[in-house]
Amino acid sequence: LSYPLRCLLIAMSVFRPLLRAGGRLYRRLFQRRLDSQTREIAERLRAVPVLSHLSSGALYAMAGVVHRRTYRRGESLYYEGDPGLGLYIIESGRVRLITNRDPDCTCELRELEANDTIGGLSLLGDFRRLETAETVTEAQVLGFFRPDLKNVLRRNPKAGAEITMALARHVAAQHVELIRRYEEQEDALKAMRVYAKAAEEAETDVSTQL
Repeated sequence: LSYPLRCLLIAMSVFRPLLRAGGRLYRRLFQRRLDSQTREIAERLRAVPVLSHLSSGALYAMAGVVHRRTYRRGESLYYEGDPGLGLYIIESGRVRLITNRDPDCTCELRELEANDTIGGLSLLGDFRRLETAETVTEAQVLGFFRPDLKNVLRRNPKAGAEITMALARHVAAQHVELIRRYEEQEDALKAMRVYAKAAEEAETDVSTQL
């Protein structure tokens, strides 16, 4: 072998182990940073009442796929009538829910703060947004969308089932509270008749979609 070639082979034999060791160190540091970020998000999710009863495994699985974004003041997360794509979790700042169904004014329905959630129903089915979500201040928000839930269900069925059940319980609690409030404003019999009619129509809609 020529002298330059021998030098090249010697250099490769010396640097190859160093490159491998550097690659292993980089992967360890990157994985450590990634795990730290995922753990931090999981702890934030644990503070959300809707998700507070999830196991650590389910929280960690969810934290690994959520999307974090900062919205400027006055920016919309989504608009009334948009297809519902998933759940939003407010980390910081304030978000208001508004509707333009009254042509004469924009009506504010509710204001959300840290650890509040919106849009959970859209994870369970193809529903359109009933309101517009608009930031009152700069807000940091976590998004968890249907493809993310399907991803969790595929990789970790137990965690996915936990998340789905938590969302279903939340929607059911909202449903019960809606009936209770309707009863307060109207008579109980009328409320139950409206509920029965809505349930019948919902079953018909589901059967036509199958």
